[in-house]
Amino acid sequence: MKPGENQNPILIPEESIIEGFIKTKKSFRIESNFYGTLLSTEKVIIDETSKVVGDIVCSELLISGSFEGNIFCTGKFSVVGSSKIKGQVYTKLFQNEENCDLNCFIQIPNNAVINAIQDILINVDASTKLSTDANLKKIIQLFKENVYTATDESKKIKKDSPVEKEVKDSDPIAPKQV
Repeated sequence: MKPGENQNPILIPEESIIEGFIKTKKSFRIESNFYGTLLSTEKVIIDETSKVVGDIVCSELLISGSFEGNIFCTGKFSVVGSSKIKGQVYTKLFQNEENCDLNCFIQIPNNAVINAIQDILINVDASTKLSTDANLKKIIQLFKENVYTATDESKKIKKDSPVEKEVKDSDPIAPKQV
């Protein structure tokens, strides 16, 4: 069975308030208010009644509620309904409907960067606390340093470049290239 396939998502129901760090290898659905950092190797859904403030790292994201913060998505990020988004968005693919209120800066890294980040996400250790997991910082750093607005061109990953190989080789959990 493929990860995330035929599994029910973790659900945070309405009339709940969650604060802190959450790391999971399952899909995650928020129908409440969440303040903090969420890392999911699968899909994250933010329901229309939800308000999320913080950072989200995931492989796919669907927002129909309110979000303020930073989004780091290695796949498709969809904004539907009358969603409100404020902050920074780093994603491979962005899609929105016309009634959305977007007050965000959207950046799309190249495929080499997305692939390097996906390698890290696939090997995430769910037993390590997210607040102390070095991979969270590494993922965010890869997204931020490898987009058009990054100031130091020498740090950007380019497809099949020595820098890309160095990033992968320096990662203790990423598969080594032979």
